[in-house]
Amino acid sequence: MPIREESFRIGCGRYLQGAGYLEKAGDEVQRLGKAPLIVGGKTALELTRESLENSIKKKCNKYKFVTHTGTCNEEDAKEIAENATTEGLDVIVGVGGGVICDFAKLCGYYAKLPVINIPTSSATCAAYTPLSVRYTKDGKTVGSLHYEYEVNCVIVDTKIMVNQPMRLFIAGVFDAIAKFVEIKQRFNENTTDYPIGLDCAYVLAKHSYRVLTERIEKCLSDMEKGEVTDDVEKVIFSAIAETGVISGIARGSNQTALGHKFYETTRFLFPDSARPYLHGEIVGIGLLLQNKFNNEPENNNFILNLMNKYNMPSKVSEIGVALTEESFDKYYKKICGSSAVNEKDEEECKRFKDALRYLWERG
Repeated sequence: MPIREESFRIGCGRYLQGAGYLEKAGDEVQRLGKAPLIVGGKTALELTRESLENSIKKKCNKYKFVTHTGTCNEEDAKEIAENATTEGLDVIVGVGGGVICDFAKLCGYYAKLPVINIPTSSATCAAYTPLSVRYTKDGKTVGSLHYEYEVNCVIVDTKIMVNQPMRLFIAGVFDAIAKFVEIKQRFNENTTDYPIGLDCAYVLAKHSYRVLTERIEKCLSDMEKGEVTDDVEKVIFSAIAETGVISGIARGSNQTALGHKFYETTRFLFPDSARPYLHGEIVGIGLLLQNKFNNEPENNNFILNLMNKYNMPSKVSEIGVALTEESFDKYYKKICGSSAVNEKDEEECKRFKDALRYLWERG
């Protein structure tokens, strides 16, 4: 898989995480500008607007809130970017889930303005990563845009995070553990034949996987009680910051494979069926495929236990895809020959087909 960006974007400008950290928004805006445009989802702004406004108005005389309920798409991003420029606003603040955080980065890119992301869930590492996953307005995947620079600031308020819907949280865990499961498709600990930086990404991915799998049960128990504990802090940090660092160090190459390619293909082939499901939910099913491809199907037990315990989709049929030979062939043709599977390698193609058949046989 080719390197998407020459530079190693290893972090974000500033990463802040802690209980009540929403109150730091005004100070962080002031580091970068004087007049923020705050874009967020309807629910996210309802949850945070009062606290955000109280913090920002102490430091800024001018600010604007914009509610965005669509996809992370080029047209809306350009419109908001133009609006920010016309009104003299100088910082983009994204408040919400992965779509909004990606959208804020895209708005900042077109407006040529710094970006602060304030995630209200850990469903993906989008708040941190130096890229945006773009879609059409009707939800079809367009592809990722990799930026030459890092996000300027990420503020994670764990009081908000601990109360996020469990569905969002677990989806984020699936997206985070995907880094290690996928990177193993191409990385061999016994060789040195890999792009510079990928070895570091691999080590971090391995550490993140251990933190998430070892601490997740205690973390979930604490969150159900509304408690911000050490386990909660560490799992959230790993899901957002550590996973984001992995992406930046790998420079867009080789840290994702079949898990995310299954996600992209599902969104592309069946956008209407896939629309109700979260990024991490579809990636989670893709990880079942990835583990089978990696000849480690036993590792699916952990994923399936979480899926079943929290009533998350665990089968292709449960995300609205009909289990037909036609749909099987569509997935096979779309993924085989992509960055995830080398169509010129007969053994790899056969292994992929067997793994895909495993998904179809599960139902």
